[in-house]
Amino acid sequence: MKNIEQARLQQLLEIIQPAPMQRIGHFSDGGQMMVETLSDFCKDKEYEYILNCTDEDFYDGSADIYNSKEWVKIKNFDLNRRSYLLHGKVYEYLFVSSVIPIESRESFLQKSHKSIKNAGLIILFVPKNDYTQIEEWSRLLEENYYVATSTIDIFENYELIISKKMHGWGG
Repeated sequence: MKNIEQARLQQLLEIIQPAPMQRIGHFSDGGQMMVETLSDFCKDKEYEYILNCTDEDFYDGSADIYNSKEWVKIKNFDLNRRSYLLHGKVYEYLFVSSVIPIESRESFLQKSHKSIKNAGLIILFVPKNDYTQIEEWSRLLEENYYVATSTIDIFENYELIISKKMHGWGG
């Protein structure tokens, strides 16, 4: 993951509505600063932070740091697994900073849909000005039962696609 501005990330976290015992999920293949910021935010708010590392080296480096933190659950996560739902726990917010291969994107959204709480948000980080990828993700989100999709441009190297899982829709 390219550099991301910490102040802007903290500004983004203001979209998270205060509520007790929330669960924040994150698919990441790198970028310790983002993980640290999300972890600190979850600690301060008493939320659970699930870090799904999609790169084994990133997992190895992060496990030493986060395994001892009681509010963080860290997983060495295989995107090809049959289901993303673990122990029936769902995310209120799901951050995706991992690079998801083109051929896996639809499957990723379908599996993620089941692990997001009704009306929960998925927040995808895509390279800045990559309009082809933005259009592809937006189309796939719509086709896979996500609604209210919007694009936000607040980072130097990334644009965000934010979409909502609607209650009772799809898988």
